[in-house]
Amino acid sequence: MGRNRLLLQLALPVLLGLGAGAATLCFYPQLGQGLGSALYSSGQEATSYSYAVARAAPSVVNIYVSTLNNDYSAADTTGTITMSASGVIMTADGYIVTNYHVVPSGNEPDKAIWAQTRDGKVYQAFIIGYDRRTDIAVLKIKGTSLPPIPVDLKESAQVGDVVLAIGNPNNLGQTVTHGIVSATARTGSGLLTREQMHIREGLQDLIQTDAPINQGNSGGALINTSGTMIGINTASFTNARYGTYGIGFAVPTRLVVYVMNEIIKHGRVIRGYLGISDNGTTVIDQDSVGVKVGYIDPLGPAATSALRLGDVIIEVDGKEISNLRNLIDIISSTTPGTVLHFTVMRDHERLEIPITLAEDRAAVD
Repeated sequence: MGRNRLLLQLALPVLLGLGAGAATLCFYPQLGQGLGSALYSSGQEATSYSYAVARAAPSVVNIYVSTLNNDYSAADTTGTITMSASGVIMTADGYIVTNYHVVPSGNEPDKAIWAQTRDGKVYQAFIIGYDRRTDIAVLKIKGTSLPPIPVDLKESAQVGDVVLAIGNPNNLGQTVTHGIVSATARTGSGLLTREQMHIREGLQDLIQTDAPINQGNSGGALINTSGTMIGINTASFTNARYGTYGIGFAVPTRLVVYVMNEIIKHGRVIRGYLGISDNGTTVIDQDSVGVKVGYIDPLGPAATSALRLGDVIIEVDGKEISNLRNLIDIISSTTPGTVLHFTVMRDHERLEIPITLAEDRAAVD
């Protein structure tokens, strides 16, 4: 008897609620339609990236390069723009990251750089430093309470991730394009010229994407669907003759932040320099491989050592060298002036060669 009474007490509110709901739907059927739509959409995959864009886009700026007046004072930017590109606000006090190939070189003192924020404000920007190896430049504007782009150094891009590229293509104004991560860890050794990047084994660890990266997108942000920056757009590989499209590259955020902090601290990125080029990875025996020396810079530290063309580097300070990237990482992360001990194979003979590293000036010159 007590149990039946308890069940009745529990069921009565439910029955009353259902009755009230049914009565409400009879008089206001549109409420049922709205509720059904909400329940349906809650289980569907998101088809809009407006949240991600709203979170990241205020941090992306248009970059303009213009000529100065004859007295080297800043000219009115109207009608004097010589280049347009993109940049990303990294700190609230005005540090901006863009591409090295965007900013004027040292032999162009008659050029000024401007950054236009999404709200239309224009600031003159000044070069803090740059790094050719990663195609990164750091600018500074005199602003306060600027919106830095969301960054999470623990996040890394995965093949297949949906990504959005935000920038200023062909000076049309801020534009968003969409694609996926096509590949990761595409390496590059820096710029051959200010317009051409050398995509081969090197420092860059590039993200490859099919999100359209057009002229002017350089220096803009590549973001994920949560609005977090995963890279700085830097290059697009297209070949109309062979129908090659949809191959763009971005410098990953972790490398961008490292380079930016080094430039702010030192004015440049300080890296070790050995002064060789490779001739491929060579198999020594079934248990070991190494990197064959194919060229020695006559002005580099390797030229004054016992290293010779054709030597195969198999260890550096006791660390095995399995490929060129492995060797580059060790040398570039070592402070100039440090003595490294290279173990090489030459005519089936194992040799130990000490070499004092110089500084990699190609990154800043």
